[in-house]
Amino acid sequence: MSRSRQTGLLARHLAEVTDVEGGLYYDAGARWIAMWADGPLQKAMRAHLDTALAGHRYVDMRDRKIDCHRSISQRAWAARAVASRREGTLGPAIAVGAAHRRSLGVGMPRPGVQGPTHTHEYYDLLRHVDDLCREISYPERASTPEDEPLVQQLLAAGTRDRANTGRPTISEYDMATKLLAAEQAPDGDWPPKLAVVRASKENR
Repeated sequence: MSRSRQTGLLARHLAEVTDVEGGLYYDAGARWIAMWADGPLQKAMRAHLDTALAGHRYVDMRDRKIDCHRSISQRAWAARAVASRREGTLGPAIAVGAAHRRSLGVGMPRPGVQGPTHTHEYYDLLRHVDDLCREISYPERASTPEDEPLVQQLLAAGTRDRANTGRPTISEYDMATKLLAAEQAPDGDWPPKLAVVRASKENR
């Protein structure tokens, strides 16, 4: 069996055992990269990969150096942000992180610009949720069924039409702006409803 054939079968095997779509991509020399979004942590994917290579089905890939790279989707970002807010950890994490940034004298990327997207709280919200996404396996999955509607609302809030193509695109930066506004709004705005988020077309 050719190496390219084994590569495809190995990628399919990893997708089956992890329930996550991904692929194996040639880089240079004997180096390949296993890439996937969300799903298992890199350590877990490495374990699945090593187990598969120890068998007899992919012997032509044993002498290849295969690196693992996991990316994070906007869906995962929204799910972790919603879960953190429901658990009551989002606000305190933002406050502590923002205070730490100020104590270190961390400057703003655009000095002198005021607004919800140019504050220590905004940048620490991004950092906090990014950290949550990196630290948990399958971050794209809602932590509870009750989170799902709010995840969808937050994704809708972060959706805008791309300027050149008119196609919708989702940005965690836009989601962070909406989420921070909700976090700083009077108590009771969210949950159960994220008042600052526009409803998706399906819910109108």
